[in-house]
Amino acid sequence: MTRGIVAQLAEEGRDLSRAALEALAIDAYRTDRITAHQLCEVLDIPSRYELDGFLEQHGVPLEYSIEDFEREGATSGRLWEKRQAELARDRERQRGA
Repeated sequence: MTRGIVAQLAEEGRDLSRAALEALAIDAYRTDRITAHQLCEVLDIPSRYELDGFLEQHGVPLEYSIEDFEREGATSGRLWEKRQAELARDRERQRGA
């Protein structure tokens, strides 16, 4: 009977100790006891992008602050300006050729 319950706790083919670690870490993240960065470290998740996917798979709403939005907006603006400068240089080269 106990084996059946244990099998239900971990998805088929998954290591129960890994499932337990993930559950504890997710709970700590949800309750603001650890940060997203710490969650990545403890679960050996290499990037924020992959963390977002992991959290989505586990039904955890993504934490997205106004600071995140502003930082991404600033980055997008810099990348847009850089791309516009590259396109202007390409147009100048084409005119000169």
